[in-house]
Amino acid sequence: MTARPLSLALLVSLSACGSGRLVPSGRPEPAPGPAEPTAVAPPPPAAEPAAQPAPPQPAPAAAPAPQPAPAAGYAPYGAGAVQIRRIGQWSASGITAPARLIIRDDSSYARLWSELGAGARPSVDFTRDIVIAAAAGQRSTGGYSIAVERVTRSGPGLAIEVVESTPGPGCSTAQTVTQPVDVVVVAAADVKTWSFSDQSREAGCK
Repeated sequence: MTARPLSLALLVSLSACGSGRLVPSGRPEPAPGPAEPTAVAPPPPAAEPAAQPAPPQPAPAAAPAPQPAPAAGYAPYGAGAVQIRRIGQWSASGITAPARLIIRDDSSYARLWSELGAGARPSVDFTRDIVIAAAAGQRSTGGYSIAVERVTRSGPGLAIEVVESTPGPGCSTAQTVTQPVDVVVVAAADVKTWSFSDQSREAGCK
């Protein structure tokens, strides 16, 4: 065989191996190393949910306007017993006849006070109050008294209870002429009608 055909035969033999590499005889071929890890990009952070606006709060209900308290002692319709403010009680008054009076103005009040002869006259607001006077008339001795004991209201009317006290049997009394009177004020300027009821009771000896 000539030199040219031998060279061709060698090239064909090398091609059949398929490695494309020449490894010297007596040396093992190194094993392929582990594959380099491929860097993986971390996933993008999840987008935070958009903040939701707070639901509108209902406006607080407006507090009701405070109602003015009724004046002390004033009794509206149907309130029953009415508060009594006593101006004074006298045993010697100068009013010699029995009387039951409703006074609704200052001039009438001034005339009553002049008959009483009781010194300085207390002021009364007749825009809201009335004066009630009860006189027992003239008595021959002491030991008698009179009092406006209870005032009740029913609608536009007043019911006034008057109690006269007399000395009990055997009681020692002053031997002098007396004229018992009681004068009170109640808050009832708007009343339309009134009535008096009288009671008599025996007082204990003092």
